[in-house]
Amino acid sequence: MAGARIEMPGFWRGLSARLVALTVVFVMIAEVLIFVPSVSRFRIDYLQEKVDGAYQAILTARAAPGGEMSGELESELLGYVGVSSIALKMERASYLVLGRPEPVSASYDLSRGAVPRLLLDTFGALSGPDDAMVLVTGRPRRVEGDIRLELVLSAGPLKHEMIAFGWRVLGLSIVISIITAGLVFLALQRIMVRPIQRMTESLIAFREAPEDMTRSIRVADRGDEIGIAQRELAEMERGLRQALRQRTRLAAVGSAVSKISHDLRNILATAALVSDRLGASDDPEVRRQAPVVLSAIDRAVKLCQDTLRYARADEPGLDLGRFELAPLVDDVAKALSGRGSPAVVWDNGVDPSVVVHADRDRMFRALLNLARNAAEAMGDGGGTVSVTAERRDGATRVEISDDGPGVPDRVRRQLFQAFAEGSRGTGLGLAIARELARAHGGDLELAATGTGGTRFRLTLPDRG
Repeated sequence: MAGARIEMPGFWRGLSARLVALTVVFVMIAEVLIFVPSVSRFRIDYLQEKVDGAYQAILTARAAPGGEMSGELESELLGYVGVSSIALKMERASYLVLGRPEPVSASYDLSRGAVPRLLLDTFGALSGPDDAMVLVTGRPRRVEGDIRLELVLSAGPLKHEMIAFGWRVLGLSIVISIITAGLVFLALQRIMVRPIQRMTESLIAFREAPEDMTRSIRVADRGDEIGIAQRELAEMERGLRQALRQRTRLAAVGSAVSKISHDLRNILATAALVSDRLGASDDPEVRRQAPVVLSAIDRAVKLCQDTLRYARADEPGLDLGRFELAPLVDDVAKALSGRGSPAVVWDNGVDPSVVVHADRDRMFRALLNLARNAAEAMGDGGGTVSVTAERRDGATRVEISDDGPGVPDRVRRQLFQAFAEGSRGTGLGLAIARELARAHGGDLELAATGTGGTRFRLTLPDRG
């Protein structure tokens, strides 16, 4: 079972690198989703500060002696605020307070707080030319009354401030993503990646040396999914090791039985010849006992054959083909009647039109085992074995019935187990029949049993 040595992947090809990369990507995606609203909010705050500064400039202009203000002071106020002109907006008109009128290429109203509008204005400010002039309308904060100001300012400084803020957000996002990725990596490396790697290493070690008990997986005291997986994997390894040991022992037993069976056949052949001569004896008592001896010899041969067939686990694949079921049932009846069951009456109720897609030889074995089991269940008094078939729910159901005493309750739980305690004979017949049915994708089950008889149902699914 050992193959080429499997090497665990390095860091960059393993789960760890993928985990770090995915964490960074996901954090950056989250930051991108936050970036646009953050820049939009920064733009609103930037322009709002301009409006507040413009209002302070208006108050300074009104406080000038005589209401007159020199051009030098006006330029200083406009430069301090960072605008070209400031106007008071009334209900029906706007009054220029500082600066002079200039043409504008875009206008922003800070009172329009709808999210789509704010996002559009943000992209417009970032994509516009630096020398463009824009009109900003807003209300100063912490001022009572319906006062609105109109400012004309250059888009260049606003654009540059927004870009600088974006770079700061990007740098912070990278730092956050790296820290987050590192923390997530350390946590998941301990919680998930390392336990998964240990389970993988255990599977590789088990593949290389299934019999080595020292390579069992270490099970941690965890109640989560990984803990359950570790315990189930350890249980699976124990079961597989036990199955391998049983298979090795069965192989040894099978080899020994093969040798014993070969010698036993020779012994039984000699006994059969002697029994035939006993049947031709002139002594009536000898002739009466001869069939008993022949029946015992047949049972011994059957036991050897069934044991060898059940222990052989390397049977070839199914030789599937389409054939009529009724003639196969007739062949089973002939084979059974030729094996010392003259008291069994066969009732072949299979419709000649029933055709199955299966391995004919193995189906013969399965039906012969079921028929033989039914004949043995009815005892020396004999009885009737009936076989019927029908198609239902995409499958062919074959039912084998007898009028024997039924299956005892103590036997039903282990009915399909070989060598089960309490079964008639070795119990191999039903075990082999179910194994053959399941090899075809079907099943064998006990349909009914009682004092009036027993009925087994063999199901064969349709194949395309």
